[in-house]
Amino acid sequence: MNVRRDPRWNAGIVGTLSLVGLGLAYASTELVAAAAVPLAYVFYGLISSLPDGATLELERELDPDAPAPGETTTVTLTVRNAGDSTLTDLRVVDGVPEALAVTEGSPRAALSLAPGDERTVEYCVVGKRGDHAFEDALVRLRSLSGVRVATTELPVGGETTLSCTNALDSRPAPDAAPVRAGSLPADSGGPGIEFHSTREYRPGDPLSRVDWRHLAKTGELTTVEFREQRATRVALVADVRPESRVVARPGHPTAAELCAHAAGRTHRALLAANDDADVTVLGLDAVDVPESVAVGPEGLPWPDGPRAAEAILEVASAVAGAEPRRTGADGDAARTGRYGDASDADAPEWVRDAVPDGGSAGSGSDTAGRTAVEDLAASMDARFPGDASVVLFSPLLDGVPVALCRALGRRGRRVTLLSPDVTGGETPGLAVADLERRLRRSALRDAGASVVDWDPTEPLSESLGRALERR
Repeated sequence: MNVRRDPRWNAGIVGTLSLVGLGLAYASTELVAAAAVPLAYVFYGLISSLPDGATLELERELDPDAPAPGETTTVTLTVRNAGDSTLTDLRVVDGVPEALAVTEGSPRAALSLAPGDERTVEYCVVGKRGDHAFEDALVRLRSLSGVRVATTELPVGGETTLSCTNALDSRPAPDAAPVRAGSLPADSGGPGIEFHSTREYRPGDPLSRVDWRHLAKTGELTTVEFREQRATRVALVADVRPESRVVARPGHPTAAELCAHAAGRTHRALLAANDDADVTVLGLDAVDVPESVAVGPEGLPWPDGPRAAEAILEVASAVAGAEPRRTGADGDAARTGRYGDASDADAPEWVRDAVPDGGSAGSGSDTAGRTAVEDLAASMDARFPGDASVVLFSPLLDGVPVALCRALGRRGRRVTLLSPDVTGGETPGLAVADLERRLRRSALRDAGASVVDWDPTEPLSESLGRALERR
């Protein structure tokens, strides 16, 4: 514990000496008597002391303690006076991990506690990928006069670590998804619960599916078909390019992290429902991809099986948080490093040639960019199963996702885009980014793609359900 004396009453000593000196110099009893006022403050500071036997107990509670990236966690710090002295001036600062941003409330508090009393300090932080350990709380106690100050760090009981991961649960992914009826409705008829159509009766049809009412009216045997629940294929594409590694506010997860998290949640949900899912990621370097995962000539990883897909999504989550920048920041200044600009020699050709929003009509760079994205779409179309629909996870901060969705749509693919919104109108830059993003969403809808907007402050499950329904 560090105990020091605050020189706040030193001015009283100066005032006392000055008044006494002037009183003696001018033989003024009034000035000498006036010196008693600042002298009283000096004595007050000298006799005031810190409470004896001050004892504090601190306990922290996290709700939830394992949030998803972008989800808000409420931190409740309980401060209890376990001693016999009244603590008139107590300051407490919780040890918030440096990587976490406080969005509501404050981890700081000024309290006054009688013996046995307790107070709570409540604030909210935003989850970021990884394990974040809280530090000891900083406590400062002052005497009644504020002259003596004791400062120390105290351990906090209760929960001490905020764990934020991408996994839907802790169960390992199976080596292969079982081939059974899935959760997504198919377009063909068969056994099920939702009416689809009727057809002519065939020998061997179950009696439970015979339309007896139609038989009573017409004398003809017909069989009722229901909409089947089949295990269908979905191709998941996560956008973690540098253009997506932006944050709306310092301390928040990047848009690319949110995309990787949403793709991981979707992958797990599809496997749990016995549906098949293929996975690839935009924006990974070849050095980031595990050796067990093949990398195509277009620079995309192509994991084979659910476990490899989970591994590549974990890598994407880790890479997605690297070198974040603010949404609406100057693009030329910010896009450096890993595939950050068109001159990056290590970037795949489609990244080097792509033009964010098309360039000027008929320009050479515009043509090269469109050709590169077309080649990328052709590669995806060749790799994905013929009956697979595509779900793209992208914040829509440039034109590449729009061009990619259009190119896949022209190849007959059903495309759904789930887009985390990291824009807003708080600053002119954010307002411009928000407007551009809205225009891209409109362009995608006009092209026939389904677009699901996701506010990261809201639960992902609702947006995810809408995305899977639309595919």
